[in-house]
Amino acid sequence: MLRVLLVTIVLQLASSEPILEQVAEVGERIAEGTADYVVDLLCGCGCRFFQVRSCKDDTKKVCKEAIDTRCRNKENVECKEEIKETCKTIYKDVCRNEKKKVCKTTYKEVCKPSYKPTYGAPKEECEKVPEEKCEYKNEKICNKVPEQKCEKKKVKNCLTIPEETCRDVPVPQCQTVPTRSPFTQKLKECQSCEKYEDLEIDIEYEKNCERLQKQSCKTEYNNVCKEESKKQCNTVYEEKCEVTYKYGKKCTKVPKQECKYVKEKKCEKVPYQKCEDAYLDKCKETPKKVGQKVTKHRCVWPKRTIADDLSC
Repeated sequence: MLRVLLVTIVLQLASSEPILEQVAEVGERIAEGTADYVVDLLCGCGCRFFQVRSCKDDTKKVCKEAIDTRCRNKENVECKEEIKETCKTIYKDVCRNEKKKVCKTTYKEVCKPSYKPTYGAPKEECEKVPEEKCEYKNEKICNKVPEQKCEKKKVKNCLTIPEETCRDVPVPQCQTVPTRSPFTQKLKECQSCEKYEDLEIDIEYEKNCERLQKQSCKTEYNNVCKEESKKQCNTVYEEKCEVTYKYGKKCTKVPKQECKYVKEKKCEKVPYQKCEDAYLDKCKETPKKVGQKVTKHRCVWPKRTIADDLSC
């Protein structure tokens, strides 16, 4: 039924102005029956629930305190300290020094003249002769000797003593008496559709341009080269020989540094500025307000006449 009524109203919206007022009234009646839902008619008005504080007759429990004596038992442990001697055997290191002979063999070079000298040969003949040298050093020798060690310690001696503790505990004694208590009441209110004049303002932008002449520059690079002298060195090996009577001819290779100067081409990029004429269009958009009056509809909530009851 509600769907058929909505379709009929929408089909008649374009016919006349009085029908729009009838649509608003019908929308209010539909909104009252469909609280918490938006009725999508001319205004899209709806209903809502709100809460109000009210009072009602009730009862409450009133209590006063009475004294109840309660006891509990526990055991206390009292301790006192006594002196007790305990002994144990420990081992102590007893050391003494003893003489110990330590020997080592050294070699002494003994030379004597040669009776058949040849050209380039040594005039003396040498040989290494062993020789033993000894000395006495102190060596520490230790033994473990048992020893009795006693000490006095404090020992706790404890005794258990029972204890009873009582206390006066307040206990509530209650009875029921009449009173008024607050509660929350749920009420419904609905919007009404009203017509009003509004000024719709739109902003348009007017574009004004000016052509400016400017110079456009960029950095380019030229390749500039020049020759430079550079020292270049190589390592060569030269054979050097010598003759001895004992080993004959003996040759070794001796390293030698050979250097020369060579020409080397070195290039680098040199920057320069290249400029040319160009144009720039500089534009500015100026805002301009354009407005017109239109008739609109809006939903208005009613003024509440029900207030919270603060008497309870």
